[in-house]
Amino acid sequence: MALVNIVYVHSGDPVAPEGAEIRHSTVDSMVEYLERLVFEMKFAGVGTDFKSEHKDGVKNDIIINDRTVAEILDGLQIMKPELDSEGRPASIVTFERAPDDWNQDIIEDIPDLLLKNALSKAFADADKLRIKELLNNS
Repeated sequence: MALVNIVYVHSGDPVAPEGAEIRHSTVDSMVEYLERLVFEMKFAGVGTDFKSEHKDGVKNDIIINDRTVAEILDGLQIMKPELDSEGRPASIVTFERAPDDWNQDIIEDIPDLLLKNALSKAFADADKLRIKELLNNS
């Protein structure tokens, strides 16, 4: 059984507000991105399952272990990369918009840093529960 179950539910391609860009402008682009993340997790030995589900009329969202990304991130203190005196990342090369620059109403616009934090938190919670169950069954 996978420790991290990821479900991307969607009813259609996201629509960016006028004049704005989103990180993944289509469902297919988001699926491809999530599949790459799942591959990386599996390669690292993390039991992971991924499904993309089309559901008419739903708001596009990512659900990890039965919790939305917003629920997982709520209350987490996300540490941003250190900045130099001019507000640029000190030692990290990046080509993406800043993590704070995210339209939270559009899951396809989630920054890589935040999604990976949500995945890490979900994995840690699942692993903690798995260890607790192993100890209780001993």
